[in-house]
Amino acid sequence: MFNRWRLLIAGVALGSVITAGISLVSPVLASKSWAWKWADWTGIGEDTIKKKSTERKGGENGSIEKVTFTDEDQSGKTLWDFLELLAVPFLLLCLGNQLQHKDKEVADINFLREEALQSYLDRVSDLLINNKVNTLEPNDPLLELIKNIIYARTLTTLRSLDKDGERKGIIIRFLVDAELISNWDSIELSLSYASLKGAKLSSIQLSRVLLSNADLSNADLSNADLSNANLINADLTDANLINADLTDANLINADLTDADLRGANLTNADLTSANLRGANLTNANLSGADLRDAEQSNINWSHAILKDVKGLSKQ
Repeated sequence: MFNRWRLLIAGVALGSVITAGISLVSPVLASKSWAWKWADWTGIGEDTIKKKSTERKGGENGSIEKVTFTDEDQSGKTLWDFLELLAVPFLLLCLGNQLQHKDKEVADINFLREEALQSYLDRVSDLLINNKVNTLEPNDPLLELIKNIIYARTLTTLRSLDKDGERKGIIIRFLVDAELISNWDSIELSLSYASLKGAKLSSIQLSRVLLSNADLSNADLSNADLSNANLINADLTDANLINADLTDANLINADLTDADLRGANLTNADLTSANLRGANLTNANLSGADLRDAEQSNINWSHAILKDVKGLSKQ
């Protein structure tokens, strides 16, 4: 980092000096009263081109009657020409350095995220295996302690992954496979307040999962099973919920702005006070759903099933 800034500062300083020099020298050199002449080897100044013309008597094959030599002055290389030779490589060097630094930065971020993911999986696995969680009784205090530890680590790791939807999806699928968030007979781990923005969760089994106040904006939940899920106050802005099963889901006060719910099953879903502005409900099934006090502007209702819907304000 220090070397990069040192190179950049040196380049700016060099450019400033060269520019200032040209600004001061160019008017003087351009003055007619200035007698200085650059040496020929510098390539700066005017180039003299000698031209020869021949006149013949009696056509092309006739005798030479007159030979004329003339000198023609043309502009030679200027300071700006030499500056280009210096500036272009320098700019390419700076650009290459910046790109190299950016690539390294991205690689470092990926490395840290992968390290965080592997550390999470290893620690949670060790916690489950070493304490033989599958043998503990539901009311065992140790089970409650383990659940709290896993919950805290899960939230922390998800936040550290920021916009890494792939790795967020890996964590949730790991919890599902370990029966930590969909098995009420054991831990019933909560995902409330989880940072799942952009998570890749298509076709996942999240039935009855506690996702209240979770950030699921831009998440891919297409074909996911969210039946009976607790999604109170959840942020599902721009979420992909195509063909998702939200039967009996609790979506009170959830934000579904611009969510894609094409073909979704919302039978008996509670959408009281939910925000459905701009949602796409094409071919969705909302039979028995509760939409009282819900924001329903700019919704695409094309071919939606709206039997026995409460609070419907469809135009």
